[in-house]
Amino acid sequence: MNKWSVATIGFFDGVHLGHQKLIATVKQLAKSSNLRSLVFTFDKSLKSKELIFSFKKKIKDIKLFKVDKIIVLNFEKIKNLSPKKFFEKFIVKNKVKMIVIGSDFRFGKNASGDVDLLISLAKKHMISVAVIKDVKVKINNKNYSVSSSLIRDKIKKSKFKEVKNLLGKDYYIEGKPVSGYKIGSRFLGVPTLNVKPDGLALPKGVILGITEIDKKKFFSIANFGYSPTFDFKKREFLVEIHILGEKNIKAKNNLLKFYPIKKIRNEKKFPSIFSLKERIMKDIKIAYDFFKTYKGGN
Repeated sequence: MNKWSVATIGFFDGVHLGHQKLIATVKQLAKSSNLRSLVFTFDKSLKSKELIFSFKKKIKDIKLFKVDKIIVLNFEKIKNLSPKKFFEKFIVKNKVKMIVIGSDFRFGKNASGDVDLLISLAKKHMISVAVIKDVKVKINNKNYSVSSSLIRDKIKKSKFKEVKNLLGKDYYIEGKPVSGYKIGSRFLGVPTLNVKPDGLALPKGVILGITEIDKKKFFSIANFGYSPTFDFKKREFLVEIHILGEKNIKAKNNLLKFYPIKKIRNEKKFPSIFSLKERIMKDIKIAYDFFKTYKGGN
């Protein structure tokens, strides 16, 4: 295979439908031109501190396309490179022959380089540039351009069905169980599996969903937030998952996934542990009633 490459560049938070189109185009052009397929991505984002999925999940999703090479750029080391320096250091030196980008592509220090500048730089090195139009998704009779920022906003608003449509795949929160405040089992009689989702864009509130452990799935109810009823010195955002009808489910050291389906109320500070327990019992009844008629999907 020729050492020259067809490449795309981006942070690719969520690896959503728009990103998928870019990477699929790279694969297609590389195959038809007998070139390598190459994806440049970054270890962190300039735009958002809260992400759709973890870095590990992002790389896993990019690998599903079976590109020939993924190059992860250290953002801190390159953030001060001018667009021209960035282009020369990574595009030219990595023998890129064709670049596939979205219409909103930016690069270089403070994202100062745009599509026009990229085309100008590429022309001097006889590198071709393919600008791919935004992917549109119709939601409630309105067309949306798919973007990571839109998806993060939909997650925050608990619009989980719309999130799935924009991603073009399942949306879930993933993590290894951690020790929580032990409130559920000790004081409320509602044992939970707790996940600490650092750096993710998440809603707050009580959410119904499905938990997957060791490829088995369970109807569940979860609290996303800080447990404001209790006066902890150190508050941490936790996803506290109660699996309905199960008291002895253990995830051990295995990853669990929580697929959110429907938010039923906001997180609330209750006047006492007794009023909190009463509300939780109501929430659990709502969950049982919901899943009695649940047909699948979000």
